[in-house]
Amino acid sequence: MKKLHTKYIKNKLFNKMLLIYSTITIISIFLLANIFLSYYIENEIQNELNIHSEVIFNIEKRFEEQNIISNSIINGVNTQSDVTNEIQVLTTSSYEEYLSYKLDRFSTRSKTPIDLKYLLDTMLSNRSDVLAVVINDKDKEYKSEIVLNHNKWYNLKKQNASMRKITKPIKNVDSMYTIGYLDIYFDLNELNKILKNTNLKGDLIICDESKDIVFSSDKSIKKDYIQKIGQEGYSHKNNTIHVKTLLDNKPIINLKEDAQTKFRYISLINNDDLGIKSIVSKIGLISLISIITIILITYFIIRRYSLKLKKMMRCIEEIKKGNLDARFNIEKEDDELDMIAIGIDKMSESLQYNINKNYISEVKQKQAEINALQAQIKPHFLYNMLEVIRMCALSSKNTEVAGMIYSLACMFRYSTYNNGSMVLLSEEIKYCKMYLNLCCTRYKGILDYTINTDEESMDYIVPKFILQPIVENIINHGIRKDRNDNQIDINVIKIKEDIKIVIKDNGVGINEKVLLMIKEQLVKNLQKTNSIGLMNINNRLKLKFGDDYGLEISSKEFEGTTVKIKLPILKDGDEDV
Repeated sequence: MKKLHTKYIKNKLFNKMLLIYSTITIISIFLLANIFLSYYIENEIQNELNIHSEVIFNIEKRFEEQNIISNSIINGVNTQSDVTNEIQVLTTSSYEEYLSYKLDRFSTRSKTPIDLKYLLDTMLSNRSDVLAVVINDKDKEYKSEIVLNHNKWYNLKKQNASMRKITKPIKNVDSMYTIGYLDIYFDLNELNKILKNTNLKGDLIICDESKDIVFSSDKSIKKDYIQKIGQEGYSHKNNTIHVKTLLDNKPIINLKEDAQTKFRYISLINNDDLGIKSIVSKIGLISLISIITIILITYFIIRRYSLKLKKMMRCIEEIKKGNLDARFNIEKEDDELDMIAIGIDKMSESLQYNINKNYISEVKQKQAEINALQAQIKPHFLYNMLEVIRMCALSSKNTEVAGMIYSLACMFRYSTYNNGSMVLLSEEIKYCKMYLNLCCTRYKGILDYTINTDEESMDYIVPKFILQPIVENIINHGIRKDRNDNQIDINVIKIKEDIKIVIKDNGVGINEKVLLMIKEQLVKNLQKTNSIGLMNINNRLKLKFGDDYGLEISSKEFEGTTVKIKLPILKDGDEDV
């Protein structure tokens, strides 16, 4: 069990949900099935008891009719002196004397005398349930039968069952003394007609005072079973006895006793009578199908979410490994899992963007700075400067040579000290001015320059090596050796929170096709790893300050070129901006 729990339940959210939901479903359906079954049984029991009560009521009415008929018969007998005299002769004389009495009466009367047989035939002509009338003397030592239904009477008499006897005293009209008794026998099988007209499902038994069965809808029920029922706890306060329950295959017994007739009416209701087993089977089958259906539907719904979660976990594992390109690719938010997946996608995109912006940008900037430091002094520049110094030294020994050597030494020191990426604008201009002085010495008489700035701007912080490479490009590619008015102008302009350094020359310029290519390269922010020219400077500025800053270039062929450097205003202490 522990292994199964560890394998299928522990750390498996959807399996836990399926287990809990299935347990709740099974318990709920089980409780509902029990409630419905209890309600059905109670309802069926009550309906059946109502039917039994109605049947018993109709039987009691039939018994009451029999009592009325019996009273009518005895009243008719007791009020007719001829009948009572005939009965007295019958019970006190021999059969021959009785016949002689009957013949004498017949011969002396002008009309047909009213005798007992005539009276009974007249009063009981419509009663099919009357079997016979038995006349007894007052000591009940003599009996005389007047049979009205011969077949039923003799059959039931042999069985000694399914008959009801009502005994009435016969009195002399004159003296009012009891001269005998009249026993009227009724056929109780006629009660089956009442049962057929109802939907009685259980069994109905009628017992007399001695607990003998006088009528039963089930002929297989014996007297000892009825006696056992009486010992089970019959109570006048609660005349319905639940021996156990119907589900235990025990009957429900309802007892009723008639105060006048002393008959006991016993209703027996078994679970087979109510179809309890059938309904239990149906409810069980429906419950089982419902449980399986609900669990299967729940399983497939949860499995769908489980597969989606597993896919998410695989993607998260890829992200944990550093693959920030892994995506869930959820297009529509159907549920909370989709919202989480979309949120993780956005988080990955944001994380990837920040890494590219901060880490990769910093790497590129460092690479650009290394490239600038490595390529800050080109071999041909050193060769040219040395050549100039050599030429000056050969021509004449003067302070000009010393000044050039000094400028060259200062440039070397500037390029080697302060390896940081940010310097004061004053230092950058000073370095650029030394370079221009050397170049003016080399191209003496054909090149001149101007630098215009204010004192406040000289304290601004700018990236290192942003002026000299541009000036070098102008001297190498822009001045014309065949004219003596080559001019380079450098102006520092403050515009709100930014500054612009404008470097302008009047040299050969750039043709339109090449200028367009250079502008495209600046827009695309291309970088040459072995270059410190325009592209390098533009890339460094954009990486450092953003896309709003960098280089702008404009030129006309044979008229000159203008390069504008846009920078944010930074002062000492703002290098980390």
